Amino acid sequence: MKTMKNVNQMLRIKTFLTSKLTLSLFILISCISLQAQNTIKGSVIDQKTSQTIIGASVLVKGTTNSTMTDVDGNYVLNVSDSNVTLVFSYIGYGKVEEAVKGRKIVNVVLNEENNTLDEVVIIGYGTIKKSDMTGAVGGLKASQLDAQSNTNLGSAIQGKIAGVTVESGGGAPGSGTKIQIRGAGSLNNNNPLILVDDIAVASMNNLNPNDIESIQVLKDASAAAIYGSRAANGVILITTKSGKKGDMKVSFNSSFGSASVAKKLDLLNQEEWAKVSTAAYTAAGKQPLDIALNPEVSGAGINWQNEIFRTAPTKNYSLGLSGGSDNVKYSMSLSYFNQEGVVKETNYDRVNLRVKSDYKKGIFKIGETVMLTKEKRKDLPGVPGQGRNVVGSAISMIPGFAIYDENAIGGYGGASGSVTDIFNPVAALNLFDVKNDYYQALINTYAEASFFDGFKYKLNVGATISEHKAYNYTPRYEVGGFFKNLKNTLAEGSDMNQYYQIENTLNYSKTFGKHSVNLLVGHTVYENKFRSISGSVSGLPDGIYVLAGAEDPSIVGLASESKLMSFLGRAIYSYDNKYIFTATFRRDGSSRFSPENKWGNFPSISAAWGIGKEDFFTKLNLPVSELKLRASYGVLGNQEIGDYQYLGLISPGISYAVGEPNSLWIGNIQQEYPAIGLKWESTATANVGVDLSMWNGQLDFTADYFEKNTTDLLLRVPIPLSVGSSNDPYTNAGKVSNKGFELGLTYNKKVGEVNFSVSSNISSVKNRVEDLSTGSQILAGSSGSFHGAAVTYSKVGYPIYSFFLVKTDGLFRSQEEIDAYTLNGNPIQPRAQVGDIKYVDFNGDGQIDGADRQYRGSAFPDFEYGLRLTADWKGIDFTIAAQGTQGNMIYNGNNTDIATVRSNINYSSATLNSYTFNPNSNFPRLDIDDLNDNGADYSDRFLENGSYFRIKTVQVGYTIPNSLSQKLAIDRCRLYVAGDNLHTFTKYTGYNPDVSSDGLGGRGIDYKSYPLSKTITFGIQLNF
Repeated sequence: MKTMKNVNQMLRIKTFLTSKLTLSLFILISCISLQAQNTIKGSVIDQKTSQTIIGASVLVKGTTNSTMTDVDGNYVLNVSDSNVTLVFSYIGYGKVEEAVKGRKIVNVVLNEENNTLDEVVIIGYGTIKKSDMTGAVGGLKASQLDAQSNTNLGSAIQGKIAGVTVESGGGAPGSGTKIQIRGAGSLNNNNPLILVDDIAVASMNNLNPNDIESIQVLKDASAAAIYGSRAANGVILITTKSGKKGDMKVSFNSSFGSASVAKKLDLLNQEEWAKVSTAAYTAAGKQPLDIALNPEVSGAGINWQNEIFRTAPTKNYSLGLSGGSDNVKYSMSLSYFNQEGVVKETNYDRVNLRVKSDYKKGIFKIGETVMLTKEKRKDLPGVPGQGRNVVGSAISMIPGFAIYDENAIGGYGGASGSVTDIFNPVAALNLFDVKNDYYQALINTYAEASFFDGFKYKLNVGATISEHKAYNYTPRYEVGGFFKNLKNTLAEGSDMNQYYQIENTLNYSKTFGKHSVNLLVGHTVYENKFRSISGSVSGLPDGIYVLAGAEDPSIVGLASESKLMSFLGRAIYSYDNKYIFTATFRRDGSSRFSPENKWGNFPSISAAWGIGKEDFFTKLNLPVSELKLRASYGVLGNQEIGDYQYLGLISPGISYAVGEPNSLWIGNIQQEYPAIGLKWESTATANVGVDLSMWNGQLDFTADYFEKNTTDLLLRVPIPLSVGSSNDPYTNAGKVSNKGFELGLTYNKKVGEVNFSVSSNISSVKNRVEDLSTGSQILAGSSGSFHGAAVTYSKVGYPIYSFFLVKTDGLFRSQEEIDAYTLNGNPIQPRAQVGDIKYVDFNGDGQIDGADRQYRGSAFPDFEYGLRLTADWKGIDFTIAAQGTQGNMIYNGNNTDIATVRSNINYSSATLNSYTFNPNSNFPRLDIDDLNDNGADYSDRFLENGSYFRIKTVQVGYTIPNSLSQKLAIDRCRLYVAGDNLHTFTKYTGYNPDVSSDGLGGRGIDYKSYPLSKTITFGIQLNF
């Protein structure tokens, strides 16, 4: 019994020890296991935006152990070894391998891949991979717009897309830009078609650049033909920002800036003016003006430029919200922009509201874009007299006159005596009230259904409603000795433009092995309605600012409408991603043409060959990612002539006198004769190009050569006034050609911790009028002076609206030279004196007049170019963008006034170096009578080299480190300073070489234009 008891006791001890040993072993193993399971945390950050990336993959190299970043861009991963290597990746970004080296927190930054071959490009009614494009298309992403320093979208793309010409519409606040694609193909309308989220708009100038996701420019017929007659001048596709899956993201941008005149003209002060004026009168044998005597009494006088110019503030605020889920995505923004003009009393306000959303359920998808814009402008007033406007008056006003006169009605002084009638510019700014308000609502909705295998139907319904209200009030005034208005006057007007569109498209896309097809058919209807009304009154009582209770009321109204219906189709076929063919056809019917010419057919065809994918090429083992040849040909139309041209225009009026005494009856007059047989203007374009990408997209190069021929030009042919019509009728007459090339190069590189990118482009277009069929073979353009005739003409064999002027040949340096300048013994310039200009008798008739005009240059440059450099290092980013032109000419219309001493106005400081004071000068002698016509505005004396190189944008920013910003509950915080139009290198002596008057005929003419400003801006960008 004792033995059994001992055995049981020993068993209990063994069991106890075994259990304790097992527990100890378990604890030991658990400790070892816990020691081996290391927890690593961190964030994955986008290098460009400094925002975290949602859904990025984090993988332990060589294993299947992985995780993904959460909605905040953070991750947690357990690893067995603290010395493993983690692999971070995300679609569209380059992989990063990071050795842990015992760290508990590992944050990494991912860079976007340079490879752009699979980048999706938006084209008409669809998208396509960039590697599959057969047409000539240029584009910009949001990051390339430099939106922080460019508050105008047109200015933001200037110099950045080859073949796209962007001209300043003037420096006035809210003035916008003028855009041409691949030259001027018409004597009528050369504006491109602009689509914002698939709906047409008249201009991009009122858009908020911060709302833009991308811009695509369709330049050749193949790319643009799907838009038919609306695309003859190219197409600009603007896509606004969309929401993305994830939590709501909030962005806020705020900036404050200061703008000043980039350049002032060098004019005379009062003492200098008196010297020049006295010399001019003395040379003519006349008594000098009283105001020129005793100049020391008034001293330097008034610097009128300083009186109207100022340093002007700018403000810009933008708030954005975006987010979404698998089925719903949204993006909203609200922005406010205020720009005070560098000319006093001018300003511009803009408010933009945008809402965009998409909803997906099964095979269905619907969405909308709503954009509301309100603009308020206080504009530069026109003025009576020869100053034309405030800027013109400021450069022409004699410094000796006073600004104010307390005894005058209104309280302003001005010019008086034997001088030219120039209006006091300060008085104009404060007396005249010129306001323009613009309202626009853009609404576009779509419904989409994907069915069967590869079919997609889309219905697009949209409208753009624009309203303009004008207000112009002029009070009673007495300004100087020339200008008096004893009645308060008011003119108001309102016009509304309504644009509607309905588009139905059916798309089929399928890949069969190496074969890929994409088919599109569609039907579209567009309608445009315009209506305006305006009225005016005079004799308003003081303090009344409405059209009521006054004398001489008048009212005028106008209405028009047009429709366009189209059928369209496109087929894209690709074999093995190497051979790509595209065929497009569109048939348009326009109400602007007579029934027999209503319909126009616009086909195109293009092909591309991916040489870089051929076996013989890949065997070369070159660092070439893509090498592709492209070729295209197509025909586009143009209908931009206004409504009812083929019907003629009858205008009623109460001006028919009948009986004794005469009473006025309502009568009608035919103001415009019908344009019989008017048909479509047609533009045929051929294009060949090459795309090259190397080192996985690190370097991209594109080259294109094109020929564009426009026939059946829609233009007005002059008819005698004796036929009883006040307007020349339209007809199809003539041909214009444009030939040119475009080159674009982009290079991206990372050197150490520095990322940089360089992009450049250059383009050249040779424009030529081939035929006019107007009898005279020449059409007059625009004037460049107050009284002068046209200085631009369209003539066969030369560019559209070239400068045709009388050529100057220096100055006569001696009487012998004057006497020798004869024809058949008769002097060619009989009234010339030593120091006068010598003109070339081009037609050889022995006299100098307008018939001696010859081609002296064109406003079209030989080539245009742009350059942009970006770099970033440890949160510091730098951007500089420049652009320029070479070989274009500018007619300096201001100099027809201030550089010719034949009127009693202020003059350019160049007159101090005239032949009168310096016999070695090239500036003609001073003579107030100017018998030799040294100031002839039809001469090339005022034609200048308009080439320039402009430092367009310089921007430096700093993004606060992510670790610090997150402590402040901010995803990203960036501070920046930016400069716009900082300096322009040019030989042009006017305010700004990037200038033109109204219309194509005024391109390159600078006459009393609002000067360009340079701006310094400080801002902050916040993302939550």
